[in-house]
Amino acid sequence: MEKRVIVRELTAEAFKDFGKVIDLPSYAPPKTGEGWDCWNYIAMMDVSEPIGMGLVITKDRELMVDSMERHVSREELLLPFDKEIIQPVAACLDIEDPEESPDPETVRCFRIKPGQGIVIGRGVWHSPAYPVGGDSAYLFAIEKKLDKFGDEMVNPWVNFQGGKVVRMEL
Repeated sequence: MEKRVIVRELTAEAFKDFGKVIDLPSYAPPKTGEGWDCWNYIAMMDVSEPIGMGLVITKDRELMVDSMERHVSREELLLPFDKEIIQPVAACLDIEDPEESPDPETVRCFRIKPGQGIVIGRGVWHSPAYPVGGDSAYLFAIEKKLDKFGDEMVNPWVNFQGGKVVRMEL
């Protein structure tokens, strides 16, 4: 069984059910200096522990996802370095259910351009990002603490309900 999802442009409105968008503000910077402009606090992460950062090289592959992971105790920041990436996400239906699996009917896929980023909300299902136009790199940042349901396991990936797969369409 298969579900097809059209990849969407990233906007705050389209992504609001899954987390926060980081983008260049449309208003004047509150702080400026000679040779620099600064918009502080354009997005916030709710944390209680140190933030760990990681780097992913995402390789060109079929635009298909069959499993996802979630972090019910932490948000996750994601920033592309060099090229656009596609980030599939799915709704968390019950953040207190350790047996929940991602529902393919709730999957949305977003194009994230360099200069943009997202903060994936607690419990939101997500897969690794996919590259657009060849291998690319992205940074992720997440609190360095165990998750409530132990997603630090060797394999935190959970298959979609009913064994479905989701194919992304550009």
